[in-house]
Amino acid sequence: MHPPDLTLPPQLFAQAFPFHFVFKSDRTIVQSGEVLQRLIPQIIGSQLERCFQIKRPIIQNVNFAAISKQSHSIFTLKSLHSEMILKGQMMPVTDSEVIFFLGSPVVTEISQLNQLGIKLKDFAIHDSVTDFLFLLQAKSNLMDELTEQQDKLKDALREKEAIAALAEARAKTVEQAIENLQKTQSQLIQAEKMSGLGQMMAGIAHEVNNPLNFINGNLSHINNYVKDLISLLNLYQKHFPQASPEILNYMKEIDLEFLLEDLPCLVSSVEMGGHRIRDIILSLRNFSRLDEAEQKNVDLHEGIESTLLILNHKLKHNIEVVRDYGSLPKVLCYPAQLNQVFMNIISNAADELLETDIKYKQIAIQTSVNELNYACIRIQDNGKGIPTEIQKKIFTPFFTTKPIGKGTGLGLSISYQIIEKHHGTIEVISEVGKGTEFTIKIPLS
Repeated sequence: MHPPDLTLPPQLFAQAFPFHFVFKSDRTIVQSGEVLQRLIPQIIGSQLERCFQIKRPIIQNVNFAAISKQSHSIFTLKSLHSEMILKGQMMPVTDSEVIFFLGSPVVTEISQLNQLGIKLKDFAIHDSVTDFLFLLQAKSNLMDELTEQQDKLKDALREKEAIAALAEARAKTVEQAIENLQKTQSQLIQAEKMSGLGQMMAGIAHEVNNPLNFINGNLSHINNYVKDLISLLNLYQKHFPQASPEILNYMKEIDLEFLLEDLPCLVSSVEMGGHRIRDIILSLRNFSRLDEAEQKNVDLHEGIESTLLILNHKLKHNIEVVRDYGSLPKVLCYPAQLNQVFMNIISNAADELLETDIKYKQIAIQTSVNELNYACIRIQDNGKGIPTEIQKKIFTPFFTTKPIGKGTGLGLSISYQIIEKHHGTIEVISEVGKGTEFTIKIPLS
């Protein structure tokens, strides 16, 4: 059965194939799709080469025959009126001496459509490019959603990081506040303790000093009286050698010969004791220095010596104190506070040595002025030393290695704060089995 002849009306053809065009043997375009008519004004009636450049295949002399000869190839045409590139096939119609181009624009990104002036609805439904463009559009929408989600996620992360940073900052603030509170607490405790100790020392010194003055003041008279009485007794023995039996018996009973020999020694011993008590009272006053709350230029050696005298009850137990004092000028400082530092370090050294069983126990104290014009005080013992892991904690408030009841853990932390207050430094060098050395440096100007 012979199929019926079918001819599409030009309007329907233009709608069905929006990017097609037809040109005659003289390359005059006689028909085109609706979209091409919109994009290329006056395309109908124009020469092919005035509307398009044939990019592929390569044709040296563009003419109807040459194009017909390459009709088996895929053609790529560049619009001379826009950036649009068409890809399609040239189909010669021999009977009509025309060539029918059927193709579609080359579009790889949905965003190109606006640049080319094309809309999705411009494509024919049967065109596979439409599906591709819909996929591109879906991909673009997904990418937009993904980008939006990423932006939200980044915002959430930034907010989380900001909250974490704020929390960390607040934690540091709280930690610093707790540390400051501990320092203040330790300072108050130690200050109260030292204030009480100083007041007690000052009170004892005052109360003891008055009767001691009577004793020391009368001792010289007693010594003279004793010498006078002994001289008188010797005169009696010289001029009255034959004493009565009762006197002779009493002389024997009291061992007069020994008494006359020992009495001056006893008086001298009491005199030495009085001087010793006077020195101790002076040291107590020097150590407490309650009347010197402000900074004052003082001789640090006096403070060290006062501290050693007060700690004599510990040091006298087989601990030798070796002094190597340099030429140290007077130092502007809070004297009572520095004495407190010397007391804490030397007392700890003595406690450490008393717990060891080494035969020769020594505390060496050296003073000097270094090249940076700092007064340097080194206090070294030959005890068992401090382990490395503990050295990092010894200036921490309330840290102590002593048994409960024997240490508060405040001594060295307070000492550290006092030296900081003097704009100085305090360092510790220790090796287990060889001893510990504390170095205090205080600026002289």
